[in-house]
Amino acid sequence: MKLNKSIKYLSGTLLLSAGLTLTSCEFLDIVPPEQADMNDATITPDATEGFLYSCYANIKSPIGYYLLEGSADEFALPEVWGGITFDFAYDRITSATSLQNWNYNYKYIGQIHLFLENLPAAKGITEQQRSEWEAEAYFLLAYYHFQNLRLYGPCPITDSRIPQDTPPSEYNGRMHYDAATNWIVDILDNKVIDGYKLPTERDINTRGRATHAIACALKARVLLYAASPLWNGGFPYKDWKNKVTSSYNGIDYGYELVSKTYDPQKWERAREAYEEAIKEAKMAGHKLYGTTEADLNFYDTKKIPLDNVYVPGGASDDFKKRVLMMRHLVTTRYNEGNTEYVWGVSDDADWVPYNCMMPYRVLQKNNGDWVQGYNSYSPYLNAMESFYTAKGKFLDSSDELLEKANVDADRPDITKLCVNREPRFYAWMAFDQGDWGTMVANGKPVRLELKASDKHGYNPTDHYRDHCITGFLAQKFVRPDRMWDKSGNVNNERYQRPLIRMAELYLSLAECYAAQENTSKALENLNKVHERAGLPAITEADITPEHTLMEWIQRERYIELYGEGHRFYDVRRWMIAPEVLDAGAREGLDAETITNPTFDQFNRRTKVAQPYRWTSRMYIAPILENEIGKNTNLVQAPGY
Repeated sequence: MKLNKSIKYLSGTLLLSAGLTLTSCEFLDIVPPEQADMNDATITPDATEGFLYSCYANIKSPIGYYLLEGSADEFALPEVWGGITFDFAYDRITSATSLQNWNYNYKYIGQIHLFLENLPAAKGITEQQRSEWEAEAYFLLAYYHFQNLRLYGPCPITDSRIPQDTPPSEYNGRMHYDAATNWIVDILDNKVIDGYKLPTERDINTRGRATHAIACALKARVLLYAASPLWNGGFPYKDWKNKVTSSYNGIDYGYELVSKTYDPQKWERAREAYEEAIKEAKMAGHKLYGTTEADLNFYDTKKIPLDNVYVPGGASDDFKKRVLMMRHLVTTRYNEGNTEYVWGVSDDADWVPYNCMMPYRVLQKNNGDWVQGYNSYSPYLNAMESFYTAKGKFLDSSDELLEKANVDADRPDITKLCVNREPRFYAWMAFDQGDWGTMVANGKPVRLELKASDKHGYNPTDHYRDHCITGFLAQKFVRPDRMWDKSGNVNNERYQRPLIRMAELYLSLAECYAAQENTSKALENLNKVHERAGLPAITEADITPEHTLMEWIQRERYIELYGEGHRFYDVRRWMIAPEVLDAGAREGLDAETITNPTFDQFNRRTKVAQPYRWTSRMYIAPILENEIGKNTNLVQAPGY
């Protein structure tokens, strides 16, 4: 549906941000097709705000298992599913089959420019609204540019709307990574952050829209990526050249696209930005969840029995409270006391990734049918081993971990791997003869039997497409009080997914300090997250040549932000992807070759039988061929 023949880009998808109830389609209905002007789009305050809402519509939750973020070293899925997740993991992406993110982001960038062009003529709004909505639009302009920058590398900067009749030779080419970074930061500083143009917080009806703290946090993330090894002298394709020259703020970058030298000042800029972002987030009322008695006792408000939390070998009530608190951290709303999310998005999909994580045969209903999920979201053994011990130490990988622990006569096949682990392990991971969920089966958890083909184990006859790959399941993002009854009823609730949360800010600041060799400040920020998880503080004595300070921080991010969409980018910007994503790196148990295996057959360390591959070209994604054809100034990503 065309809004105007001269409009280059226009959205057409549903708005997903929490509190934003209008859709871009509702905005489109304001203006009849082929109308020659935009007057109706800003004729009333509601129409103008609806126009602005439509610009948010490409902000997506990053936790869907079917997205490119699912190709990281967090969890495996059945190969038969296919899709973009597997194409990225197997190095099957080409310029003919690449994803549409580039396209979509520039479409919304075009719509934002259209909004900014028409905002001055908007009728019936106050100057305060005009100023705030303008800042909101510029925030989104920066956000969508960064989305392309971090996935595709150096990208064109579109600082004004591109007319429909622009010839291919006049489109912008890629801009040097540092220049694009500086442009995004300048937009945020000059158009959004300076003068506090955005609200410090939002009410329940507008939560999910940009705030001052969100803008500061986005700026910090942009600078963190620029400071990271990949973009700070480490990019492997040193001879990659632009088709056109680029310059910004008096700096001529020539045909260079990525700096070849390390610049420590980039870490200082990122550090300063994170200090500011945390300060502003705290002033807006954000804090780490789980730092008050109310947070730790929220399970009682939800009427969840502590006995429903199974910890092999037993655990104190305080430990179980910590487990439930970590489950509530990613499933509790702002109006329930969770202010950790600086920015969240509600995608209306309580089933994503819930159904993928949910086991088979959770509960048999009165009619004989089963409540069940896909039983397929399978954490790698590497991920299971990455969680700390109960004392906050690294777990040394060994085959001994897969021996029987002999801690519970009623669950004799619990392995040593699953004993004496930290609260987050029991909150978010699931394993054979452990429990999945808290109240899910008519008020009780489900005991997993991942070896039994008539329960949750490998059964190619009944479950060819959907099955556990690694011998483990996950339960992060599963509400502790979510419950099915025997009539098939379930208490669905909508809640936000994290785009930015306080734990990420602290860990990012710790990373900046570590890069600057400021150990004490790095540990101070790292320990805010580490100790919140119920673990003793990491000290300088814990930092060794085998476990460096940066490795502690990277491990904490892997655990704390598991499944939240960061890992795909983290392993690339740290340049550790060859170690963790190449063929043979991802391991599991022998969970998908034998029906009803014995304990020893099942608990064998094995390489996940999928054609994973890593090559240097995978650091960034290719641009679709048709986009290259439209813009003769675009150079393709190296290796494609």
